[in-house]
Amino acid sequence: MTKTIAIRLAVSGLLLIGAAACDGDGGNAAAGSSSAPAPSTPSGGTTDAPPPSAAPPTSARPSPPRPTPSDPKITNSRQIVMIDPDGKRYTFTRMAQMAAGMRVTMGENAPSDFCEKSYRRGVEGGGSFPAGRDAFLAACREGWRKSERWMRRQQ
Repeated sequence: MTKTIAIRLAVSGLLLIGAAACDGDGGNAAAGSSSAPAPSTPSGGTTDAPPPSAAPPTSARPSPPRPTPSDPKITNSRQIVMIDPDGKRYTFTRMAQMAAGMRVTMGENAPSDFCEKSYRRGVEGGGSFPAGRDAFLAACREGWRKSERWMRRQQ
């Protein structure tokens, strides 16, 4: 009973932390194509040039700059990597997000073997891992790595 409650609290805390860590996504995206040069007006008075108000052909237009993501993107996979004792299923993506949230929360005090410890605690607490240990660890480590990069950029 105590283990089940502890797992529920840990998982719900991870979900909340993971969601909070993802809230600032997309605020720094570049808008428009302000770096594109203005269309030039014909200087020789030729008749085959498009009028200044017409857009240049698609092939002649430089592509607009693509916005860079403000946060590292996590693999989008719906593979079930963990099922808690209550039957709640967690996908690869959700586990990576939760691990990233835990890494950000722990800061400099994060243990180096966090993912392995989490797996052991999950097994001991009655969780199951239908995709296997390696899939769980891959999801956890991906979130862990990507959150480290995010934390470095925030400093």
